[in-house]
Amino acid sequence: MSQMNRQQSILRLLEGHASMTVREISEALFYSESSVRRDVRELESRGLVTHQWGGVMLAPGRGGIVPLRLREDEHAEKKERIAREAAALVRDGDTVILDASSTVRRMLPYLTERRDLRLITNNRRIFEAELPGSFRLFCTGGSYNRENHDFCGAAAEAYLRAVRADVVFFSSQGLNAAGDISDVSEEETSLRRVMLSVSARKIFLCDSSKLGVTRQFVLCNLRDIDRVLCDTPERIAEWTAEAAENGKM
Repeated sequence: MSQMNRQQSILRLLEGHASMTVREISEALFYSESSVRRDVRELESRGLVTHQWGGVMLAPGRGGIVPLRLREDEHAEKKERIAREAAALVRDGDTVILDASSTVRRMLPYLTERRDLRLITNNRRIFEAELPGSFRLFCTGGSYNRENHDFCGAAAEAYLRAVRADVVFFSSQGLNAAGDISDVSEEETSLRRVMLSVSARKIFLCDSSKLGVTRQFVLCNLRDIDRVLCDTPERIAEWTAEAAENGKM
């Protein structure tokens, strides 16, 4: 397993614990203690965890937020298939909002066959990508997060409220059986709410690792969006049918 994947696993594990010793992390994840110590030192140097006498814990204010750099390669094949399917739903001339998630960013190579797109994003990497000359690209601006290369906050939300889009593609960190889509970041959740409110079509990209997960901040429910793209569509269909039977959708 790569160092990046180990570090991501450590951050995920710490989400559910106030504090853990190096030995406890080692035993829970089946990594050597020496590897855990090296990863903890690097995570601490980047401000993601604190290592005090007796234990390792998420740094204050992190709230379980895993940086994009550590999320990008997780479930890469699933995300690639979902992104390709999502790009096929974009039509020439569309105004498209793309959030800053790693799955959505994978759509870019598959959009190059489209013409005259207007892309609106809060992600710096999308904004700086090489795209066809017929595309027009807009960035929200706002408060910049260096770890995730994205913009959030009041200024970004104000920018989005002034636009209208044909479709928004977005992701989040959890989708539970009740249909609630949620995330650990309050700022990103707030910005995505605005993205949804100004878009005619709302398409949620979700790999199966996020199913059955509930995070702190609820963005919306499945009944509020038009389509879910997932590598296990049968599970989404089952939840949707159950919700319809119970009168929740």
